Amino acid sequence: MEAFLTDSSPLVALLNRNDAHHRWAREQFDHVPCPVWTCEGAIAETSYLLQTDGISPWSVIELLEKKILAIQFDLSLNIDRVLSLMKKYADTPMDFVDACLVTMTEEKSNCKLLTLDSDFRIYRRFERQTIPLITPK
Repeated sequence: MEAFLTDSSPLVALLNRNDAHHRWAREQFDHVPCPVWTCEGAIAETSYLLQTDGISPWSVIELLEKKILAIQFDLSLNIDRVLSLMKKYADTPMDFVDACLVTMTEEKSNCKLLTLDSDFRIYRRFERQTIPLITPK
């Protein structure tokens, strides 16, 4: 079964009606099966970005409560891979959340990642495979 993962950028766009990608994010979350998987880092990043935009930082937590999102990542089991990816892509640079999400795509080979971050076009899972992405056209 195909899994859908999300970065923080589509979550911010979904929850912020003033975001340039709000409509795109709404369409994606209306059409993908829930829950959409993410990591705790993306939740923290989304909460922070929402608060900076004057939006309730708990809005993203409510998506977890409503089972629109689910956390499907355990850093303690993947610390070596996350660290390896961050070091490999240090020149990009790859942040912590991106490393967790790339690792998640390796754990679930049949998946697609919702993102607005163009760096995911550079990153490779399993060292050579492109990451299946859902991005705005």
